[in-house]
Amino acid sequence: MASSESVFLAGLVHLMIRFIFYITPQSRLGTPGPAISTAIVGVALLDIIYDNRIIPLRFNDMSAGFQYMVETVVAIVLLEFGMLIWTSIEHSIYLFAKGTLLGLSVVSKPTYYRNENLIIGSFTLPLSLAILIMAAQATDHYQIIRRRLSH
Repeated sequence: MASSESVFLAGLVHLMIRFIFYITPQSRLGTPGPAISTAIVGVALLDIIYDNRIIPLRFNDMSAGFQYMVETVVAIVLLEFGMLIWTSIEHSIYLFAKGTLLGLSVVSKPTYYRNENLIIGSFTLPLSLAILIMAAQATDHYQIIRRRLSH
C-alpha cells in the first residue's frame, strides 16, 4: 500500500501542474464538457494508486524520506499516465458523439453547439462514475464506505 502522504502529494502536484501552469487536457485536445468527469477519474486513479504497493520491496531498507520521495515520484508518473489515457478516451467520446449526432442529423448544428457541454457530459460523466465505482470495489473501499454509512 502506498503511503497516504505520497498519494496526497502526487494529487497536489497534479493540481499544481494543471492549474498553475495551465496544462489542461481540454486545452490540448479541445474537448468540451464538464471538468467534473476528469476530477472523478483522478480520484479513482488516486484510490487505485493508494491501494497498491508502487515501489519495490528492496526500498524498505532505505530511509523513510527516500521511500516517500520515490513513492511520490512514481505516484505522479502513474497519475499523469492514467490521466493521459482518460483524456484520450474523453476526446474519443467527444469525436464519436459529435460525428454521430451531427452526421446522422440527430440534432441540428445550432442545438448541438448550444448544448455541447451537456451532451458530452451526458456521455463522460456516467463513464467516470462507473470507473470510480469499479475502482472503489476493486480496492474494497466501497465496502468500507458502505459499512460506515450503515452504522
